[in-house]
Amino acid sequence: MAGRKIFSFGLEGIEAMVGALDQIDEHIERRIDEVLTKLALKVAHDAKRLAPIDSGDLEAAINVGEVKKLIGMTYIDIGTSPEVDQYAVVQHEGFRHTSNGSIVEMKPGEKTLSKGSYNGYLPGKKFLENALKMNENLIIEELSKVLGVA
Repeated sequence: MAGRKIFSFGLEGIEAMVGALDQIDEHIERRIDEVLTKLALKVAHDAKRLAPIDSGDLEAAINVGEVKKLIGMTYIDIGTSPEVDQYAVVQHEGFRHTSNGSIVEMKPGEKTLSKGSYNGYLPGKKFLENALKMNENLIIEELSKVLGVA
């Protein structure tokens, strides 16, 4: 093995590079959290405008949770407070089951109809789903800006 040359090299500043990448990662995560919260509040506002109204409890119960991270996913819950969940599902889906098992379709009442159209959607059933639909392009656009995709 005589005559074999040993090859070696060194890297300086790798710790600084890793530190800089960590800072970039933290900044992006912070911006995603901020944008998700802002977008969720907009969707909740629109859902309140589209929610059917009887006594106002459903509108008041629509809320936005905290940003959560799970298995490489970042998300935020938008929904209703637990005390009105069952009522909210019935109103959102637009039907309920009676005790004898038949299905009763829910029709918007006078108060709901008096709200009028909002961004091309009528208040009533599918209020949360429609609020998401009306904001879909905004959500994609805002998150694309944060992620630098586009």
